[in-house]
Formats: sequence, structure tokens, C-alpha cells
Amino acid sequence: MDSVNGASRSNETQSANASDPAQATPTASELREDELRETLRENPQAVAALDRLVADQNFAQLTDEQKVESLNSFAAAPNAATASYLQGAAELSLNPQATPSGLTPDAGTLTLDGVTYGIEQGRLLDAQGRTVGTIRNDGSLQLAVETAPRSVYDNISTRVQLQELDGTQMRNVLDLHAADPRGRLDNPNLNQEVANRVTAVIEQARREGMNMRVDTAYRTFAEQDALYAQGRTAPGNRVTNARAGQSWHNYGVAVDLVFNDANGRPSWAETNNWDRYGQIAASQGLEWGGNWQGLVDRPHVEYHPGFDAGDARNMMQSYRQGGLEAVWDRMGIGQQP
Repeated sequence: MDSVNGASRSNETQSANASDPAQATPTASELREDELRETLRENPQAVAALDRLVADQNFAQLTDEQKVESLNSFAAAPNAATASYLQGAAELSLNPQATPSGLTPDAGTLTLDGVTYGIEQGRLLDAQGRTVGTIRNDGSLQLAVETAPRSVYDNISTRVQLQELDGTQMRNVLDLHAADPRGRLDNPNLNQEVANRVTAVIEQARREGMNMRVDTAYRTFAEQDALYAQGRTAPGNRVTNARAGQSWHNYGVAVDLVFNDANGRPSWAETNNWDRYGQIAASQGLEWGGNWQGLVDRPHVEYHPGFDAGDARNMMQSYRQGGLEAVWDRMGIGQQP
């Protein structure tokens, strides 16, 4: 792992500006760093990765143009693995003879297309310990039988754990589980436009190191009534105020996402980056339940163009006449010609 000087470049700049008015005008890299901090402010892990990058001694020696290029690369996948890669890239740009360890993960595992590989110093190992490909901390990988590299972020079913040696301990720089192990985004009762937007949310979250998964998508009327009974006439806490036909889940235009814990199990912990998730969802045109008044539903996102959140109850007649397609047609997101 490349060493860092322990302080972010932005802090160093602030100190310099205070003592030298000539340095008061921010550089292009300082402006870009500020933009990234503002974008990622609800993702403390991504901000910490940015801190590590800009505090690196090699990064500090780059030209301002090179720093901007590095920060733009970080923005594409703002997480600790990317920061490690870019630290190595900075060292290499200053010393072409160097062999930076940060470019590739020291250890880890990768499950790709149903096959699990071990990782050792950037090499992908099969079950017999043979080298069958390579992987880098920027997320790019290539199997020996492939003619072009691909990215660990391109398939939300990929399980990836990248580790770097930090002193005498291995630390995870990227740890993502399969995001839809039950295939709920592939349910034909879920509108494809909604599935595409939710997939885009998951992809961006994963690029930011957020380990998310699908919890609930399409829900039948019977399932909705059973959920409504919870905390009323059945054991459990109240989790919905919607009866059958009153939830957008019943019409295939709503999905609940939660986080994975370290063991790949669903987590609703308060410490998860819910607000950042909500921001990413909004960027995809989805309504986020974390913004609701009353019964806040942070895992929930929905998409129903032209209709308000409470209009689901008014879709019953369309549903009875033409099923889900009739409801989707009313929104302009029908899937049949």
C-alpha cells in the first residue's frame, strides 16, 4: 500500500492561503476536489477515500492538470479501491520504473458469472490455484480467455472483495455482494423501465462502495394485505399504511433496496448511507420514501410519471380491465406495442 502524509491536500491549501494571499485563487484541482466533496458529502466512506487520495505524497507532486485527471477518474468510481489504484498511478507517473502495489489488490475473491476466483497480487486464481486472469483496483479485470477487459461494476450480480495489506492487516478496499440474488428485478410483473432505473441506482451505489441489494419489488394483492395486517391483526411492527391495490408495489413500479452487512445479509442499520442512496435514486427520476412525511420508508423507491405517490389506489379499475399493462399504459411506460 502506498504511504500517505496523513492530511488532506485541501487542509494544506487552506493553511497556505491563510499565510500567502497570492495563493487565494483556487486551482482547477482544488475546485474539482470541492465539487466531489459536495457530491459525496452523504457518503462518508467515499469522502474518506478521497481524503486518502489527496493526502498521498505522490499525488501532491502531480501537476494541477494531472490532479484534475486523477480526480475525474476517482469520480467515476469513488471508493477506497479506486483511491488505492490512483495512488499507485501517481507514483508510476512520477517514476516509470516503479512497481506500485496500489495498482492491484493484494488479496480477495471474485465471483463472476457463477465462478469464484481467488485473488493474489492482482492475479485471478481458479480452484486449482492456476492464474486465469488479472484484476486491478480500478475495477477492471480480464480472464485469459477474453480479448478485452471488463469491469466489476458492470454486472450487479458480481461478488467482489478486494483487499490491501495495511501494515500487518488486510483491509477491504471494496466489498460488494450480489445485489439481486433472488432475481426480483427480472420478475415480468415489474415494469422494465422501473427495473432499468433501479439497476442504474444499484450500479452507481456499488461504484461508491455502497453494498446494496434488492429486498422487495413486485408484490401481489394478497401479499400486500398480509403486510398491512402486520402490527394490526398479525404479529410484528406496522410497516405500511397501504392495503391491497393501494401500494405501487402492487403495480410493479416500486422497489425496496436495503444494504448488505459484512456477511451479505440484509441490513436496515441506521448507520447505512440512506441519504446518499436517496440522492442517487432522485438522480434516476425515482421518488424516494425517505422524503415522505409521516411513515418514512427509506428503502423504498417508486416511479409513476404523471401521478402522485397517493394515486396508487386509483389504479384498481385500470388493473381490473387490463392488468398491469393497462396501469403502465396510463403512465406512458407500457411494455406492449
